[in-house]
Amino acid sequence: MEKHCTLPIEKRRCIWLVLSLLLSFSLVLGCAPKGRPSQSNEAAQVEPLLAWPTITPTPTSVGTPTPTQTPTWPAFLSIPAGQVTQVPEQVKQVDLGEDVEIWVLLGTDKEAPYVGLTNAFHLVLVNTRFAKASVISIPGNLFVYLPGQGMKRLNSAYALGGFNLIRDTLVYNFGLQPDRIVLSHPTEFKWLVDDLGGLEVSVLTPIRDDCAGLPAGTHNMDGAKAYCYVAYLSEKDEIDRVRRGQQILQLLFNKLVRNGRMAALPMMYVSYQNKLETDFSLVDVLSKVPLALRVSDPGRVNFHVLGWDFVTEWELPDNSQTKVLLPKADLIAGLLSDSLKTISQPSPLTELVLTHEAQLTAAVGLTQTAQSLGTLPPVQRLTPTAMPTSTSGPTPTLPPNVTQTAIPTPTTVLNPTATQVPYPIETPTPGPTSTPYP
Repeated sequence: MEKHCTLPIEKRRCIWLVLSLLLSFSLVLGCAPKGRPSQSNEAAQVEPLLAWPTITPTPTSVGTPTPTQTPTWPAFLSIPAGQVTQVPEQVKQVDLGEDVEIWVLLGTDKEAPYVGLTNAFHLVLVNTRFAKASVISIPGNLFVYLPGQGMKRLNSAYALGGFNLIRDTLVYNFGLQPDRIVLSHPTEFKWLVDDLGGLEVSVLTPIRDDCAGLPAGTHNMDGAKAYCYVAYLSEKDEIDRVRRGQQILQLLFNKLVRNGRMAALPMMYVSYQNKLETDFSLVDVLSKVPLALRVSDPGRVNFHVLGWDFVTEWELPDNSQTKVLLPKADLIAGLLSDSLKTISQPSPLTELVLTHEAQLTAAVGLTQTAQSLGTLPPVQRLTPTAMPTSTSGPTPTLPPNVTQTAIPTPTTVLNPTATQVPYPIETPTPGPTSTPYP
């Protein structure tokens, strides 16, 4: 019998596996001096990773670590040369929290398309969660650093760089980055006052040489008179003008939110949008209506003016004898901190908010009824002629070529002798009447 020198399959597989391992090991030993990187190459590979200061290597990390993307606060390092006044350091970012928004309300002294000075400059800190706000009015001749432009008055920022320079200026000098900006010209301001039916203003300091004379006391002002009142500058007293501007701003807001007048916001926005400059859309404005009604509750808005306690009068050292106001950074930072604490504390709403909501609901209902009848408020309607309830005799026939159209009957019974106006809805305000200013 012929014999074959063969091994079982299992043993042959084991032998081949051992031989393969020995061969691989010998190849590794033979190539090790050539394939191992040198110390210089290793250092070159690690150096780019050390350039990221935010990376912390961990033993379990695999591959190249990715730096964490964190929001950066703008920094302005280049200062133009030739500044006659020392440029202050950039203010640190103010911690606002998640619920606080920054709105900027500006008023220019020139009509569009001309660019003027924004002598009206109001910062509005709004806590959307607790429905509270803080208004800080700033003098236009406050001498601050405009990034890329040098030390100049605050009221010239918009003329030199538009909304972008306004934002950069607030970031550098106040540590605030605005979310919304509104710029109005004299025309829109006058329109708003007239559309609200005028304002009842308490004049504390008489104006004798302008505005047709305004003695101390209460005055009913239309748009033109109110604009003259806020734009008047007496003996270069910028602080007094800021107080008057804040007084009118408070009166405008109080009158807008009462008696259902906010029902006219869509119509007012459409009529103003060709002149008003803002990043508020109509949808944004309407979405803020519930917030405005809650903020209108007494005590939920506090007003501040950067007066003489927060500024220092400074004469420019350029032989021009020009006097400006330098901000006291520490005191202003304390004011911002206190304002944020005030609007970040919850407090209950009063029944006045329910009154304002009921007035607005009624005004919207009247507006919709007027629109369904094919008219827009306010419109003078003719008194209809009384029709007999019953007739005797033959029914009158229509002449040829005349189509009889059914007239829809309104669901609300209207007084035929009264002019239907969708707003205001006058209702008594509970509680004692409070003076809006000062």
